[in-house]
Amino acid sequence: MLKRPLFPVTIAFVIGILFTGVFHVPVYVALGGFGFGFACAIAWKKYPLALIFVIASIGLLRYDSYMTLSVDDVSHFTNTGVTGVIGRVISDIDQREDRVMFTLAVRSVRINGRSVPATGRLMTTYYMPDNDLDWNPPDYGDVLAVGSRISSPSGASNPGAFSWKDYLSRQRIHAVMYIQNPRQVKVIRNESPNPLLSAAMWIKRGLSDSIARSMPRDEGAVVAGMALGTYTTLPDRLMDNFTRTGTLHLLAASGFNCAVLVVVFGFLLRNCLKLEKRHVHLALIFILILYMFVVGAKPSIVRATIMATLLLLGALINRPSDTLNLLFAAALIILAINPADIFDVGFQLSFAAVMALILVLPVIEHTSRQWKIDPGARYRTDAKTKAARLVLNEGWQGLLATIAATIGTLPLSAQYFNQFSLVSFLVNAIVAATVLPIFTVGLLLPVFSPVPVLGDILSFTGTMITRFALSTINWFGELPSACLYVTSPGALGVVGYYIVLAAGLYYAYSRINSAKRTTRS
Repeated sequence: MLKRPLFPVTIAFVIGILFTGVFHVPVYVALGGFGFGFACAIAWKKYPLALIFVIASIGLLRYDSYMTLSVDDVSHFTNTGVTGVIGRVISDIDQREDRVMFTLAVRSVRINGRSVPATGRLMTTYYMPDNDLDWNPPDYGDVLAVGSRISSPSGASNPGAFSWKDYLSRQRIHAVMYIQNPRQVKVIRNESPNPLLSAAMWIKRGLSDSIARSMPRDEGAVVAGMALGTYTTLPDRLMDNFTRTGTLHLLAASGFNCAVLVVVFGFLLRNCLKLEKRHVHLALIFILILYMFVVGAKPSIVRATIMATLLLLGALINRPSDTLNLLFAAALIILAINPADIFDVGFQLSFAAVMALILVLPVIEHTSRQWKIDPGARYRTDAKTKAARLVLNEGWQGLLATIAATIGTLPLSAQYFNQFSLVSFLVNAIVAATVLPIFTVGLLLPVFSPVPVLGDILSFTGTMITRFALSTINWFGELPSACLYVTSPGALGVVGYYIVLAAGLYYAYSRINSAKRTTRS
């Protein structure tokens, strides 16, 4: 019995996706090849190998069905003179500085004065009119009649650059629409929305509004980013400095957010409401899923939610869980829902970083112990300097985790962003201790900001801590040599890097295990 059975299963599923998604092998040809491999494996009585071919076929078919558009998809009408669209808003309203963006589920299009049934999704950009204080964008669940043309999204301007077209296609969106004037939009009605999504959007707006009211703009944008996993409200200067210092990951909803939710709400449910263990775990799972919808179902938070949910379920039935196996379980579930996520940069970076924390970080920690590196050691017996010890230890752990995550994501960062932060290790170590209080402030402000004195104290504390983190990030980010620009290594370079890394980890773990056996004997 394999210790991690989901590893080969997930890899086989990914291979099936890559056959059509990358190598563009015709479906019937790939299926024929997998079928031949399956028959050979059965003939040789290699049944696990036969199962691998079956799973690869499932991955291939899932990707093909996901990417195949219906004959009446709205994207087929981009060059047919469409003058209007009727559809329902199925996403949260993404508020930007001068516009809002949302996804419209199309029901019909208007061509030459007649209505033609249509399906599919339409990414809609609605520009805010000048000097119109009464302007209100549509809401989730609104059925709209929009008088506007539709077009195809733009691709990458340069090879290797971000492609809006590819990004939308992973969400099965192949057409876009732009609204310049409120007179183009008519709200027909609001249909009953999904109650869970409605609650999530209500919570998100409450968090955003309370933070915006209680904190200065820059600090509020950072707190909202950490609490809600978004950086759309971050000014360009701050965005550039977060990128140059390698700290942009702090604004991505991920496993850290889930861990804080489990710890905080787990404590409240057990000690304040006195709930039983199974009720606590079920409530935490609901809270995690709700939070996932609050911040948006991005690959990083979906991965973290799935892993945390499986851990909670495993503890509930007293089944110990293997972290690496959970990671592959999360990948398999995400790709089964949306196989195109395998090409999403966020998906790749998230899984590479977590894989590095699971496999690379223990090697780095072992090495640091062997070298007797412990910045907080001198404070162990001094009661007056416990705070200094805590800060040093947090900074040290943050530094080690950053090194591990950087090792795991280095070729992907070079491939997609063509840069490497030279100050990332130091900056992450400095601001590591501020992440937890900043995230906690973001969660607590909606509850306590209306309370006199307490709300002011919370807002002031959050502002000061965030200002310290921002000052550090801005100072290092504006150094001329903060970032090194590199060329993309290409697919072969990325794969070669990970092969060498895997070989190095195999050697390191063999040495560690050998040393442990020697010590025991």
